[in-house]
Amino acid sequence: MRAIFLRPLPPSWVPIRACSLPPFYKETDVLRISLTKTACLLPLLALCLSGCGLTQRVSEGTKSAFNAVFYKKINTLHLDFTAREALNTDARENHSLSEPVVVRIYQLKDRQTFDRLVYQQLLEEGDILLAADLLASRDVVIGPGGDASLNMPLEAEATFVAVVGLFRHPDTQRNTWKQVLAREELDPDKPRIFTAEHNQLRLRPEAAK
Repeated sequence: MRAIFLRPLPPSWVPIRACSLPPFYKETDVLRISLTKTACLLPLLALCLSGCGLTQRVSEGTKSAFNAVFYKKINTLHLDFTAREALNTDARENHSLSEPVVVRIYQLKDRQTFDRLVYQQLLEEGDILLAADLLASRDVVIGPGGDASLNMPLEAEATFVAVVGLFRHPDTQRNTWKQVLAREELDPDKPRIFTAEHNQLRLRPEAAK
């Protein structure tokens, strides 16, 4: 049996030990990794932001669809007025004669200022005092025993319709000379009806559907 002698390997065959990289290469690699991560995250961030915008657009679209289904779209304000023979009388006079009355209609964005104003203020400078909320106004004259109709465009921002009877001697204790309708109380096809008698303006209850 032949003996096998192990000979040391030549120096060129000795495995090369892994050497540590100089600090410069370490910093370069870290920077490269950071830039790579940033490049990967940017599309994701853009997708998230676009998703937020899409969500907002979908939400707004859903809200519009909800309003279209559950709220009546009203473009024209329809009001009818009917007067009794005893109209615009003055309780301070004996055998007071009836006279025509002016009914003023206001389209308002908000009713708070209107509710605070007294009769004399609305009579003398209503348009000025209501300027911040007033979108449109119209006057209708009704004679004793007569009728009148109003059809006017309903402003998109109008949330309330205030109706005022400019009587000679209004009841300022019970404030029966004025009425307020919310937009949702209006009907796109049928008019809301008011009755004027003596110094009172009454809103007829809405007919059952």
